[in-house]
Amino acid sequence: MTTDNIYFPNTTIMLKPGDVLYSSKGWSTFLVGHVGMVGPDLRIYHSHPRGAFADSIAGYLSRHKFGGKMVVFRPKKGAVEAAEWVSKQIINVRKYVFHPNLDNIDFNYCSKFIWQAFWFTLEADITGINLSKRKVKWIFPYKLKRSTHFDKIAYVRL
Repeated sequence: MTTDNIYFPNTTIMLKPGDVLYSSKGWSTFLVGHVGMVGPDLRIYHSHPRGAFADSIAGYLSRHKFGGKMVVFRPKKGAVEAAEWVSKQIINVRKYVFHPNLDNIDFNYCSKFIWQAFWFTLEADITGINLSKRKVKWIFPYKLKRSTHFDKIAYVRL
């Protein structure tokens, strides 16, 4: 783990492993929003239509060229374990696909990948929706934004 401090832009908030970065709906996020997670090395791990990435904060923010807002959420529990999971599993994301099988890591998308980090480490559904009774299972970015599993710690306009 790195000992360098990384601050969320235009704030005094230091990013920590497990923090979830939610980007608002807009042109940069294909009108659905986007999420990534801070890993143990303070890189931002995320599944993106162009591949699976471990970006620096500057690289991650450069993907949001058309404005919008970004919120940092801090997990109430399981942050370190989830951060470790994303850093180890990012290599297994083969293709950006809205695949409904929530156990499938190969075919993934941003919010499913972050959801899986908590599902596989805490064995908890952080969305609070009853997935066992749903035939098609989708995890949209706004479901993570509304999760009671997180505290909102920073908000900025890009």
